[in-house]
Amino acid sequence: MTMMFAGPVLGCEYERECQLTMSAALAVVESSRFLEAPIPKPSSDEQLRDLIHDLRQPLSSIEAIAYYLEMTLPADQVQAREHMTHLQNLVQQASAMLEQSAALVRKPCARAHSAGI
Repeated sequence: MTMMFAGPVLGCEYERECQLTMSAALAVVESSRFLEAPIPKPSSDEQLRDLIHDLRQPLSSIEAIAYYLEMTLPADQVQAREHMTHLQNLVQQASAMLEQSAALVRKPCARAHSAGI
């Protein structure tokens, strides 16, 4: 038995609902593919930039504390002053390493040029 619709308006309405349903189903399928897609991993340059950024703040805090302690330590605290000087040297070395790393990340064109690429 073939089912007949009351008229062309009902048939058009049914077709429209079918199309909307199919569009919604396709949208759900596409969105699930998007959600299941692997998240791109940050590049090594991006990771290095993040690391440099994350290390600069505590390094600056250590430097400020060492400077304050050096200024407030009594002159007769020779060993403590030597430790503060050593700590400040270590902070300067770490800062220099971070700056060198940052320079490498900032100038990828210069690296490629110097490598002959």
